[in-house]
Amino acid sequence: MNPAFPSIRTDDAGEVVLWHGGRPRETVRAEILAIKDHLMTMDGEKLEMQVDHVFVDGMYMRRLHIPAGTLLVGKIHRKDCINAVESGDISVMTEFGSRRVQAGFIGSSRAGICKLGYAHVDTIFVNVFRTAETSIEAVEREIACESFEDLGVVESIGVTS
Repeated sequence: MNPAFPSIRTDDAGEVVLWHGGRPRETVRAEILAIKDHLMTMDGEKLEMQVDHVFVDGMYMRRLHIPAGTLLVGKIHRKDCINAVESGDISVMTEFGSRRVQAGFIGSSRAGICKLGYAHVDTIFVNVFRTAETSIEAVEREIACESFEDLGVVESIGVTS
């Protein structure tokens, strides 16, 4: 366990576990952002992951191909979305809890969520948002932001399955 990031642990078998532990939302939220900052400032080559973008009738689908062993932090969602694991096995944590999900999982995230993830195997993680925008740049501005202050009055309320 890294003392700076208690959320990232290993179990007795050496498997990475994302640990929430019932800690206060603000504590977990701050740690997720600190992990993101740490990842962004690490020396070495930055991992570029394949992203597929699909637009259909007012919906935008983003398919992220995550290599096994990757620790990642997503942007903060401005809007609710559907989440799905198309293939693979990934642990996901938000300020509300953590869980490990595999191919076939479908759930949702509310606006205000920032996810920490660890891919146990190669994984394809899908987000689907409703939007009238048709360019990736415009969709990015509409659906995501870098800080919780950018959200304004939106309050995150959790992940459901």
